[in-house]
Amino acid sequence: MHLKTKSVTNGMPPIHPGEFLREILEDLGMTQTSFAKAINVSPMRISHLLNGSRPVTAEMALRLGRAFRQTPQYWLNLQNMYDLKVAQVEIGMSLHAIPELAID
Repeated sequence: MHLKTKSVTNGMPPIHPGEFLREILEDLGMTQTSFAKAINVSPMRISHLLNGSRPVTAEMALRLGRAFRQTPQYWLNLQNMYDLKVAQVEIGMSLHAIPELAID
């Protein structure tokens, strides 16, 4: 899901992990196709990730982490932050209507 709606917290739209990947590939001067080949996935899969229409899965996080010498958790955290911001925008103010329940 590529969301253009502004976040309710800071006025900025949520940033999909594909945007981070796009910047890395540009810095490396790599094409989507060459990167897809390097990590043994289809170019279409990379295209979907870059366009925000596909999430970073655990399996993809392992591949990205290996390729860029990062932890897979880094990529999963980016995806989790994106998902939370999207959900926050979708739920909006109705979240405030949910009472906070205390456990004694």
